[in-house]
Amino acid sequence: MRKLAAAVLLISVLLAASCVYTGRGDVSLIQRMGEAGSVVMTADARSLMDSGLAAYVPAVLAEHAGRADRISLSLDAAGHTTGLVHGALSSTEVGTVLAWDPSFRRMKDEDPRYYRNAERGLEAGVPEEGILLFTTASYETELQRLEHGMKYIPDDCFALMEASLAGLYAEGPLALLLPDDIPSEMTAKVRRLLLLVNEGDGNLTVSGAAEMDSEESARALCIVLRNLLVQKVRRNGERLDVKVLSGIFTYEGSSLRIDGYEAGYDEVGSMLTKELRYAAL
Repeated sequence: MRKLAAAVLLISVLLAASCVYTGRGDVSLIQRMGEAGSVVMTADARSLMDSGLAAYVPAVLAEHAGRADRISLSLDAAGHTTGLVHGALSSTEVGTVLAWDPSFRRMKDEDPRYYRNAERGLEAGVPEEGILLFTTASYETELQRLEHGMKYIPDDCFALMEASLAGLYAEGPLALLLPDDIPSEMTAKVRRLLLLVNEGDGNLTVSGAAEMDSEESARALCIVLRNLLVQKVRRNGERLDVKVLSGIFTYEGSSLRIDGYEAGYDEVGSMLTKELRYAAL
């Protein structure tokens, strides 16, 4: 938890100290943040702070979030956390802040310049104007991946994520991402997952798709999700419209589709904080 808290504090301090920089860094770098087994989340920071999910943003970060355009986080299978912040970030200002912080030590005088907090296992730097990169792994390794690595998130998926309030993409074992009511042997059969969160008329909607290992697995997961949805509707005392509800979760072949699932702020906020807790382990 200390590593995650350190990262959040780092972002807030740098956003507060940085001068107004109007350029926007290359957002396509987000597509290279992960590899098989990674979970990548990205959010439109300004829209997030204007939404009902703002209550789930750590207060120390929310205070200065107006200078961030986009915040992205990657959690890999080894437990490392890497983040990118796009926004009003100047390399000169960030370097000055970190140089004067006694908990950080400059690791290199030539490019790529970056700083390390040994106590908290955190490395950070500004690879280009308008972008902050931080990681609990190796800064140089992560930078090399961002600049020259293969795309982890396909173009079509990333376009949808970028156009949403928040988006999540993952490949590999995904038990941590799905409701606890779903059997672990079923979540183990998910090969790829895309979730998109949007807000409208005071409600959150979740859409996306899950690629399963077979059509049988897609059908089984679809049935489980429909049953969970029916239980939720009945528990809330709402009218049960089977035709409408059956259209929210559908499958074709090995692909499960999610279309306009209405979720509460607590439900989505809890999912996000669940991932943050996992990142801190």
